[in-house]
Amino acid sequence: MKTHADPFRILIIDDTPTIHDDFRKILTPLVQTNPQVDTLAAAIFGHADPTTPAVRFELESAVQGQTGLALVQDALAEGRPYALAFVDMRMPPGWDGLETIRRLWAVDPQLQVVICTAYSDHSWSAITERLGKSDNLLILKKPFDNVEVLQLAHALTRKWRLARDIEAHVSGLDDLLCARTEELRRAEEGFTTAFEASPLAQALVSLDNPKVIAINGAFEKTMALKRSEAIGLTPDSFGRGFDPTRWKNLLAHLAGGGSIDDHACIYHPTPGVTREMRCSARPLIIRGEAHSIWVLRDVTEQIETERQLRQSQKMEAIGQLAAGVAHDFNNLLTVIQGYTSELLAQNNDPNTRDMIEPVQAAATRAANLTRQLLIFSRKEVAQPQQLNLMVVFKELRPMLRRLIGTHIDVQWNVPEKLAPIMADPANFEQIVVNLVINARDALPDGGRIEIAARNCTLEAGAAALDPDARPGNYVEVSVIDNGTGIRAEILSRIFEPFFTTKEAGKGTGLGLSTVHSITRQQGGWIQVKSEVGKGTTFTVYHPVIESPHGSEDRDSHANDSARSGHDEYRNVLVVEDDQTVKSLLSNIFKRHNIRHTLAADGVIAQEIWRTANPPFDLLVTDIVMPNGVNGIRLARTLRESNPDLGVVLTSGFSELLFDSTNLQMPGNPPKILQKPFSPDDLLSAMTEACISPLA
Repeated sequence: MKTHADPFRILIIDDTPTIHDDFRKILTPLVQTNPQVDTLAAAIFGHADPTTPAVRFELESAVQGQTGLALVQDALAEGRPYALAFVDMRMPPGWDGLETIRRLWAVDPQLQVVICTAYSDHSWSAITERLGKSDNLLILKKPFDNVEVLQLAHALTRKWRLARDIEAHVSGLDDLLCARTEELRRAEEGFTTAFEASPLAQALVSLDNPKVIAINGAFEKTMALKRSEAIGLTPDSFGRGFDPTRWKNLLAHLAGGGSIDDHACIYHPTPGVTREMRCSARPLIIRGEAHSIWVLRDVTEQIETERQLRQSQKMEAIGQLAAGVAHDFNNLLTVIQGYTSELLAQNNDPNTRDMIEPVQAAATRAANLTRQLLIFSRKEVAQPQQLNLMVVFKELRPMLRRLIGTHIDVQWNVPEKLAPIMADPANFEQIVVNLVINARDALPDGGRIEIAARNCTLEAGAAALDPDARPGNYVEVSVIDNGTGIRAEILSRIFEPFFTTKEAGKGTGLGLSTVHSITRQQGGWIQVKSEVGKGTTFTVYHPVIESPHGSEDRDSHANDSARSGHDEYRNVLVVEDDQTVKSLLSNIFKRHNIRHTLAADGVIAQEIWRTANPPFDLLVTDIVMPNGVNGIRLARTLRESNPDLGVVLTSGFSELLFDSTNLQMPGNPPKILQKPFSPDDLLSAMTEACISPLA
């Protein structure tokens, strides 16, 4: 006779070898026991001995029904029958699954069977009609879940064992009754143990006379309700913090034999606090009386995470819109700025200049607004350059003043001279803006924000106090507020993506994570000090440029060359699909006596290139163009025949610039010129593109 320590024999009948491998991986790994799960299983299946060894399975395989039948017959003859068989529905060319099961049950009616199928060939009624019974039969849909297979194996093998035990002891009904009484007692004990040990909030509620019978420790914690307060509560009061009418309806549904699955509800544990809950319940008979077992889950954090994900997706959509707007808008601004610059260069009349200069200034402000839109949507292409932070802070002041509002006092503590740094201007601005917005949100009733900067030197001893710090010279930028402060227990999490303590709809949890990411990318680090009720200080350390003169000298050389007659380039190929921008470029080149040829797209440009005489020594091309040949692809193709070709890539916005590998091509790196640009910017870029890096 089989003992509880023996493995259960399971037969796999399937014509696909990999399916056999899958079952073995699922059912015959090293078994790890879980006391709580074993206790709960004991309560359900009637075996409460805590010393019972873990369930083990012994698997055998057959690829056709005929072979499986022979194995079942041999197992019965040996006195080692199979407890369970997983049978595929389709097994050409032999018997199908139903025929195989019919023949298996003909020799072993007690065999538990799971039909494995990926198709709905037969309805359940058709299956039972053909087989004649269904009490030993379940269906498993392919592809199957590992946990589901384990659950079926455990449940059905134990069911099989219980049936055999009952059959073996049917002659001794009195003994069986006594044994079952003891088992029920143990089951109750096991149920109680599992109920209390469960990490899920559970409550036992009477249905005949509705009231709370018991709750576990997790319920106390989740619902902020003491056990002494909960026991004996009626439906009117059990739903404290819930809609009482809804609770009455749910209890009535259970009393009628129904069940509740993942029912959404709102819980208010204290005034002003809202928690999102999910509850499930099942009717339960205990000693002849109707009860219900409730399981409640607090899903507030899960729902908030999902909301933040949706917010992030909205930001991505905004970014895509901003990118499209920026591309077209910057083309328009290029034309406005270009022609106003040309007019100013050609006209010395004060009245005329007074009318033109405001137009040019408005275009510049519009360009800055477009750039800010890209920063907001995180669609700005990083372009590190030497920054004068005094200029950056001066440009930021009006925008920050609008962001902060008039109810908050803003103090600036920025010296007249700060060391230059190498950074993308938009990214640096985003760091400051995000920190200021964070400080503003910590001052709902007003207060003070200080924006400070200074040069500093970090010695080795001081650097050792912070794992991210390194000795050297830095520009230290601080944003200080006297607001609510940050609790110590969450201070370590504030830079995590999607982590926020702000109310729903008032924060994405991405601002500080973006600051942290940008700062690290630029070679710096960030520190934060905070005290609840007193305020918070964020300090960003950015490495300075130790020898900035080289770049200044090169810029000066480039500018001088731009004004020298443009000897570096003799014949320019200009590729631009926007007609107004193309006309502007042509006018600029004509005014400076620069030989050039215009092309409306990359395809036309390649045709012109092949027949050019003299050959072109400089390419000025927009990146985004129609007909399948963008500016980068065009430049790469032309560089293959002339690696010395100077290349200037212009762009209102292009996501191609996000990946620097896209700019890899024979010869020197191309010069990137962001739209809108002035004529002087264009000429300087053309000159730099024709200067050898060794020059």
